[in-house]
Amino acid sequence: MKRTLASLLTLLTLSGLSVFTSCQKETTGDGTQFRATMESRDGKTVLNGSALNWVAGDQVAVYGTAGCGIYSATPQSPATIATLDNVSGETGDGPFRAFYPSTLTTDGATITLPVTQTYVEGSINEFPMYAESSSNQLAFKNLCGVLKLDLTKANINISTITITANAPICGDFTVDNSTGTPNLSYAGNGLNVVTLVCSTPQSITNGKVFYIALPATFDSVKSIMLNTGDGRFCEKIVKTSSHVAVQRNTVTTVTFGENDMEFVRGISGAYYDVARPMLPLYPYYRYSYSQQLILNSEMSGEAAVVTGIDFYYESVGSLSRTVDIYMANTTVSSLNSRFISYDNTTFQQVFSGALTFYTGWTHIEFATPFSYDGLSNIVLTINDRTGSYCVGDKFRVHTASGLSRSEYTDMQSYDPATVGSGISLGYRNDIRLHYDDNAEPIE
Repeated sequence: MKRTLASLLTLLTLSGLSVFTSCQKETTGDGTQFRATMESRDGKTVLNGSALNWVAGDQVAVYGTAGCGIYSATPQSPATIATLDNVSGETGDGPFRAFYPSTLTTDGATITLPVTQTYVEGSINEFPMYAESSSNQLAFKNLCGVLKLDLTKANINISTITITANAPICGDFTVDNSTGTPNLSYAGNGLNVVTLVCSTPQSITNGKVFYIALPATFDSVKSIMLNTGDGRFCEKIVKTSSHVAVQRNTVTTVTFGENDMEFVRGISGAYYDVARPMLPLYPYYRYSYSQQLILNSEMSGEAAVVTGIDFYYESVGSLSRTVDIYMANTTVSSLNSRFISYDNTTFQQVFSGALTFYTGWTHIEFATPFSYDGLSNIVLTINDRTGSYCVGDKFRVHTASGLSRSEYTDMQSYDPATVGSGISLGYRNDIRLHYDDNAEPIE
């Protein structure tokens, strides 16, 4: 039942309003036919108060003594009434168990909630419902709740939205209807993640609302990630003090506002397993110097103001170093033969000082944002001038040919203007570049 903004809206209410459907079974020469009516509903509606209507072609799976029959809806006047005609299979007599959409189950006992959902303007595509009865009267009730994501940021295009919870929110679930209210229990084959996919990236100009169906089987949403049409992403981590959970048949609203949105571009690839990667620095020696290239194609050819960078530290514990970080626009596309020559007019120092890496992603905020021109490649240069060494420290890297170079010593710190030739590496750091989405790049 694909519901438009006018059709979903009385499906859910803040007071836990249910949707009831009564089915009157008839037998015709063409097989079993159901006539379904949706009872009128009262109370404050969550979205806009319009009626929930059947849509032609909606398919419902009904299980009975003979097995499963699939029924197609033909809306009547009003559209809260529909004739359900058998299109395949045979149901037989009751007791009945009915599922919408018909693809929700393959055995009538376990339902499968998908890991991806399809975006529908102002609504939810195929919101799951269930009915169980020993008679011909079936009262359909909602199996999920709704996360309503209110985006207030302008001038971005959203391609996907990923919700991460602290328990599985997709996969196989069993339905317990012993109290007359369906409750879901996780059965397996699932993930703590659900992604809403926009077939066409959705432009957020004056704000936009997205709806995602979630089962009420988890304690809290952990994070919400927006992915833009140009390959960037923005993640909102839900703090413990801002508990966000979804209850069956209700709407939970989360506002993703201007202050929540710092967009990030991830640079990664196939995992490269090396015991002591020499990037972004090589703390096995007192001093090290490295360069890595980020290609224009990885930046989607879009000018940007980069405000910070993240590195993924795989070792347990922490690592403290003193470093200088430089970035520059460059036409060079390979570091196979040598470092890119440093000069203080094109290389911009974005960070200098002490920093500590912790297990997982460590963020480095730039003292001076870097202005990417949208046309060139980027060279990322890190000069580790700590003066002491340690062992066993490892950063996450991925396979990359000709895009990185390193040199190291115990003698003295490097002068970027006179550094040697170094060695070419077959890998590059997993990194995340943070953007100031409102700033205009310097031309």
